[in-house]
Amino acid sequence: MYAEKVGECMANLNSIAKKLQKAILQKGLVVKMGTSQFYSVEQNRLITMHILSTRVLERKKNGEWKYYDYEILRTASQIEIVNCLNDIWRAVKE
Repeated sequence: MYAEKVGECMANLNSIAKKLQKAILQKGLVVKMGTSQFYSVEQNRLITMHILSTRVLERKKNGEWKYYDYEILRTASQIEIVNCLNDIWRAVKE
């Protein structure tokens, strides 16, 4: 029963994150969401990391301009991802 509730909560957070991402995109800012996993020996389980990033233009040492992904946030907490996206949404909606 507990695992089902946790699964529902994570699905809801994922849905909220995607809605915020879409709203931010409609204002012209592209924020990408990604994940990666690693195995924690201490916790004896896989840990999923969530990453928020956006493309930015940077001048290299030789004077050329190049796009790269700027990492906004890397965390194991989906709630932190939703809160960060909400902060970005509040900043771009005005």
